[in-house]
Amino acid sequence: MIAVPTLLVSAAVFAVTPAHADDTPTGPCSEAALSAPGTYRVGSGDVVQIQVYGEADLSGSFPVDTTGGVLIPLVGTIPVQGLSADCIGERISAALADGYLRDPDVTVSLDGFRSQPVSVLGAVKKPGLYYLEGPTTVLQMLSKAGGVTAEGVDAVRLTRASTENEVIEIPYEALVAEGRDNLPLSAGDVLFIPDLTVTVQGSVQDPGDVPFKEGMTVSRSIAAAGGATDVANLGRVFLIRENTRVRVNVRRVLAGRDPDVTLQPGDQVFVKESVF
Repeated sequence: MIAVPTLLVSAAVFAVTPAHADDTPTGPCSEAALSAPGTYRVGSGDVVQIQVYGEADLSGSFPVDTTGGVLIPLVGTIPVQGLSADCIGERISAALADGYLRDPDVTVSLDGFRSQPVSVLGAVKKPGLYYLEGPTTVLQMLSKAGGVTAEGVDAVRLTRASTENEVIEIPYEALVAEGRDNLPLSAGDVLFIPDLTVTVQGSVQDPGDVPFKEGMTVSRSIAAAGGATDVANLGRVFLIRENTRVRVNVRRVLAGRDPDVTLQPGDQVFVKESVF
């Protein structure tokens, strides 16, 4: 049971209406403040930490319910969906000052984050669903996902949920080296890092996709696929790139007679089988 402070005038419980909100154009509850870059807006599933100075019974961690409200002792449910921590503190302070406490000193922070999911897919160590924990950028989210695992990534693809699934291509090297286009993320965004591969088929030990590495050649791709089988015809290896088919004599390459052919992501290598 929560003890009601003796200095309070009333113990009535009611739901705060917009009439208690700060409707002024400035301050933490203004649209300008709530829309400022990096502002975290609370949602259902989050947990807010409320500290009312000198009032331990009114302080603690409170979950945001499925309707976007927080149940506060004495004043009832306060709508907090889409508000910042500072704005929530102002709303609670106004509610407590309306007949309960004189000049309440209220501080609100975030204690749990479960309302703003972001998906990280593709060539990262730990792909999956993550939750924003305050302002979070593309690089910070990639770090949460364990970092990029593919080599030679050209771009990170960001799909914005807030702008009708707008797709933004972020150059990866400039992002990492210079922090260029290190954009803040929002709920529902999807980050996709293409998993660069080449495909090796035919007479190899482990046919299928192999990770692309910068400088990979036809002979190295065959080695990455477990090597050629005993019946492989290394003199008849074909590189397929888009609509082009090129024969590569890997036997001569290995003998140092022909140059090896450098691959690109998406290339296909096919090793013919010997005909006896």
